[in-house]
Amino acid sequence: MPSDSQLQGPTGFPTTCWSRIAVLGQGEGNDRAAALDDLAAVYWRPVYAYVRAKWGKPPEEARDVTQEFFLWMLEGDFLSRVDRERGKFRAVLKTALANYVVDLHRADTAARRGGGRALLSLDATREDLPRVDLPDPQGRSAEALLDDAWRRQVLARALEMLEDSLAREGKETTFAVFSDYFLSDSGDLDYAAVAARHGLSTTDVGNRLQAAKARYREALRRLVAETVHGEEDLRAELAWLFGGAKA
Repeated sequence: MPSDSQLQGPTGFPTTCWSRIAVLGQGEGNDRAAALDDLAAVYWRPVYAYVRAKWGKPPEEARDVTQEFFLWMLEGDFLSRVDRERGKFRAVLKTALANYVVDLHRADTAARRGGGRALLSLDATREDLPRVDLPDPQGRSAEALLDDAWRRQVLARALEMLEDSLAREGKETTFAVFSDYFLSDSGDLDYAAVAARHGLSTTDVGNRLQAAKARYREALRRLVAETVHGEEDLRAELAWLFGGAKA
């Protein structure tokens, strides 16, 4: 995980995502390839969901098309024209996908790129691929499925960040309390049940939950801030993330 000094840009916002875009748009050689691989590792699942819904591809073929899309971004000029001032990277990604849809020669260009060689490491077996039911039972568009996959990815990454940071501090019990209270599949657990499970007082459970929840929200804020420009976009994206605003 990047250090605080690596995450913070001149405005106080994390710049990890947009700095990668800058490298893709202006960098060369190995730097561009590494930046693309980093972006793909984080954002391939929402793209995959979109591809599955938009084209109805089988899972393995949709995974391959997803990889081709990121290569298309690397080799085309789309990212060289992207400006962080445009705001949300989620919106930029949708625009890139819309542009890619009209690339009628994507299969031919993919073959010319590397003769079928996998140039990106999308670490996904069939079991790892997100489930996308076709047609969508709720009648959602490909864009809506991308948004839903994006939301799940951000929430999962924030949870991983919380677990990792608490583990480094020797506070595994705090994460277990947070997980039991908010994420347990065994039904709603109250403070008393969680306290009994971990040998804590209910006051201690409350304090740990308050601290962990604050850190989880801060992890979410930092992740979202990587993908937007400025405080206004950050507030809007967080509101959307928690279902309080339209995408």
